[in-house]
Amino acid sequence: MTYRLLQIDDDPVILFLHNKLFSKYTNSKIEQFKNGKLALDHILDNNSPDISYMLLLDINMPVMNGWEFMDEICNHGLEKSISVIILTSSADYADLDKSKSYANIVHFIQKPLTKEKIEKVPVLMEYLDLQE
Repeated sequence: MTYRLLQIDDDPVILFLHNKLFSKYTNSKIEQFKNGKLALDHILDNNSPDISYMLLLDINMPVMNGWEFMDEICNHGLEKSISVIILTSSADYADLDKSKSYANIVHFIQKPLTKEKIEKVPVLMEYLDLQE
């Protein structure tokens, strides 16, 4: 099994900072995408039963936002091979409630990501350990 960690966020500063933060946990490349459409295309192009994905997904993005992305993942039947952590600046309780309607959303974290936040999410720590 191959384990891939993807970050989907339109903010280049957040992508840079989080990449630096993850470099303390793994030598593997964290694939980054600026919107849900780019990430969805990548996943569909590389879809294989031997790949398991963990996604760090922002909600508010241009082209395809996080909720549209989640709907597309479900429409393509990919929920079982993709676990999602919502990583957002949204403080809206409606977003937190909506995240609970998707079975493959395993956590909801407010930005920015910190060492302490990473270490409080066992499934994310496990994924970092599994990176090749």
